[in-house]
Amino acid sequence: SIPAQRRKAEDLLEKQRPALLIGSPMCTPFSSIQSANRGRRDPAIVEDELARGRLHLAWCCKLYKQQAKRGAYFLHEHPAHATSWNERCVREVMQMEGVQRVLADQCQLGQETLAGDPLKKPTGFMSNAPHLLKALAVRCFGRNGMCSRRQGGRHAECLGSRARRAAIFQDELCVAILRGLRAQLENDGRMKRREVGMITMHDFSVNVTDHCLRSTLAEQRGVPLEPAHATCSFVRQG
Repeated sequence: SIPAQRRKAEDLLEKQRPALLIGSPMCTPFSSIQSANRGRRDPAIVEDELARGRLHLAWCCKLYKQQAKRGAYFLHEHPAHATSWNERCVREVMQMEGVQRVLADQCQLGQETLAGDPLKKPTGFMSNAPHLLKALAVRCFGRNGMCSRRQGGRHAECLGSRARRAAIFQDELCVAILRGLRAQLENDGRMKRREVGMITMHDFSVNVTDHCLRSTLAEQRGVPLEPAHATCSFVRQG
């Protein structure tokens, strides 16, 4: 919610033009537990936290719209039962063409306590990349507090320090995101199987022009030219 940091992030996005923008805004002001305890806290503090949370959330949604407008992807992550899903800025993004939301239980994506007990942590993911959402839409079907992950175990409560640690994306979740993004890129014809890396259409036109000019000069000088390389950038909002 700090203006200087927002400007820095916006400049970075404009410079890198990432294929995927991942937004994980502050969720504390919108948590169901905070809502339940709101009557016990100082109203002024509650309103200040909510105002800052809404500012950050609206800014993230603005970036999602920019991503979609230039033909790129975004992924928004927030607790499944957070009140933020009812905020106007989020609802506006949800109404955009091609945008969907899925639910996932993060115990199926590597989320656990330091002791190795699974943390269910129901999570909502919103994106304009359906193949990415498909890779993330995994649910736990265990009963009576038990987890259906391969290792099994009983779900631990996601509170206090456990909840703070659970805000960190685990390796399995990151791998699922990358696999889903790859599937989306292949489906959209932006990447082929066995390829490594991709390039945006804007950078493609610039790089091809530059490569052609350098090829012509190299041919005139009789100097071999190294092949052009394609890259992809990723930015995560925290």
